Amino acid sequence: MVKTTQDRTPVIASSINAVIRDRIRDLRERAGLGRDELAERAREYGAPESFTANVVGFLERGRRGLTLEELLALAGALEVTPLELLGDQAAVLIGEGRVEAPVCPSCGGEAGQLEAVVRADVAALGELGTLEQTLTMTAIRVAAEIDTLRGGDEAKELPRLTRELRSAVEQILSGRRTVPDPDDEDDLDDLDSPD
Repeated sequence: MVKTTQDRTPVIASSINAVIRDRIRDLRERAGLGRDELAERAREYGAPESFTANVVGFLERGRRGLTLEELLALAGALEVTPLELLGDQAAVLIGEGRVEAPVCPSCGGEAGQLEAVVRADVAALGELGTLEQTLTMTAIRVAAEIDTLRGGDEAKELPRLTRELRSAVEQILSGRRTVPDPDDEDDLDDLDSPD
C-alpha cells in the first residue's frame, strides 16, 4: 500500500524489498516452481550464474536485497513485468494513478524511442572517425533491436542487448577521449633548434 503526504507525494509504506519478498514467493508458488527452478529460469533471463536457490530463499525471507538486473530476470522468469513484481510499490516509481503498466518498458513509448535517443546523441558528437562510425552503427542497430522487444521469450535478450549497447557507447566515448585535439598541439617538436 502506498501512502501519500498532504501534497500527494508518494511515501513508501513498507520497504520495497519486503513487497518483492512476498511477491516472489507468491508468484513462484502460483507457478508451481521450486526455488531451484526459479533460480534456473532467472539465469536464463539474464541473472548472474551466482543466482541460486539459496539466493531466492534469502530474497523470500528478506535477508538480501535485489539488484535491478535480478529484478528484470525474476520478472521474466515469473512471466510478469517488473512493475507487477513491485506490486503496490510500483506507484512510487511511475506515479499515482498510472498503475496500469505496459507489457515491457519499450512497449509504452513510441516505436524506435531508444534508437531516436541514440541517433540524437550520435549527432551531438559531431564528426566521427571510421571506427567511431562503425561503433555508432552498432549502437543504433542494438538500440533499434531493443525497441522491438515485446516481452516473453524476447525479453531474455534484453540483458545481452543492453550490455552490447553499453559496450558500444563506452568504446565510442573512450575513443573520443584518447584522440588528441589538433588545436591543442603545442609546437614542442622544434625545441632542439632555436628560432
